[in-house]
Amino acid sequence: MLEVEYEITGELNVFVGHEGTKFSYGDKPLGEETFIWSNGLLSEHGIDDHDIDIIQWDDLPAFFQAPERSDVPFDIFAASFYLITRYEEYFPQVKDDLGRYSPYESIAYKHDFLREPLIDLWIKKFSQVVLKQDFNSLSRKRTPKRTVAIEVATFNKYRKRGLIVNATLFSRHVRNLRLNRAWKQIKTLLNLREDPYDNSDEILVPIKKIRFDRSRAKKNRADMVFFFHLGNYNDFNTGVTYKSKSYVEAIKHIADYVKVGLRFSSNTSSDDVYQEEKRFEELVKRPLQHTMAANSKISMPGHYKLLVDTKTMEDYSMGYVAEPGFRASTSLPFYFYDLDYEVQTPLLIHPYCLHYNTMALQTRSGQQSILKEIQEVVDNVHGNFIVQFHYEHFDRDIKSHALEILESIIDE
Repeated sequence: MLEVEYEITGELNVFVGHEGTKFSYGDKPLGEETFIWSNGLLSEHGIDDHDIDIIQWDDLPAFFQAPERSDVPFDIFAASFYLITRYEEYFPQVKDDLGRYSPYESIAYKHDFLREPLIDLWIKKFSQVVLKQDFNSLSRKRTPKRTVAIEVATFNKYRKRGLIVNATLFSRHVRNLRLNRAWKQIKTLLNLREDPYDNSDEILVPIKKIRFDRSRAKKNRADMVFFFHLGNYNDFNTGVTYKSKSYVEAIKHIADYVKVGLRFSSNTSSDDVYQEEKRFEELVKRPLQHTMAANSKISMPGHYKLLVDTKTMEDYSMGYVAEPGFRASTSLPFYFYDLDYEVQTPLLIHPYCLHYNTMALQTRSGQQSILKEIQEVVDNVHGNFIVQFHYEHFDRDIKSHALEILESIIDE
């Protein structure tokens, strides 16, 4: 993450003979060198329940406290490994209504560092304390990115959704006395107005401005990724399948301007993964590279193990829909490490730090405040700022600031 070259050795003579920056890592120092204590987690086999007692490294929380003789007061490597592998998610856990790991069960939430990319902050301090180098100069090689990721289940709210779906929606509007929405639904079905979800071109406007302005494109590191549902089922939540001609045409149109990927259905089996991957490549005419799980429903390590067996190389599911913050305590991409088999895989995980769901009900100023808070934290560590949206957030019939938030991310 520091983007510096390094070597690891177990040979004492090689270590002693090195004249540059060096430090030892183990249960005791070799001499008077810079020393970082190891609590042994990285040499363990299997998964064990570790006590997490929070200490302070100046202004930063930390755990796995070291004895007195250590230049960092805790095992920074074991603690980083514990967080980034989602070690705690391998144990029995309380899940939310959709069967997802709850952010409120995490040590990050319980100890009030969920909104901090703690590993990135540790690394920043590590470079200054141990390597005696300025973090800002070390990080010049890394160009931070801002990414908007949009999960798409359907491009239609009413039109082409079928009789049962529309009847259910209509009765719900009437039952909740939302007569204006019921009337808009009728007008949409009679082709007297556009479908409230028919707004993909509006969403693409900010990114198009950058793409077609070369001077801005060089300076602006903003990106956008759409993830599309291509599952077999056709239920109330999707109302459309890969067999819909208009749905496929919309995907191809969007793919002309931004990155596109696959939104895997919930409870996807290995057969489904291969089938949906093949379906995506046949429809889009390009290899599948970007994926996410529907509604960020991932279980550790099951979902990622399925992806490792495919050609998929990048996933965007690592984050919380219910709370802003850093599920893996980092803003930077990392390779999935399978704790069961104790091996690093080629699957690159892009963690997102904010889901629009967490602030959708707040005022515009409230949303901008949360956005600014998280953005400043990420900028402080030269990290990547990824924000997730559901396509439904841009519904024209609801009072939403989603498009404004999207534009502020892209145009910054």
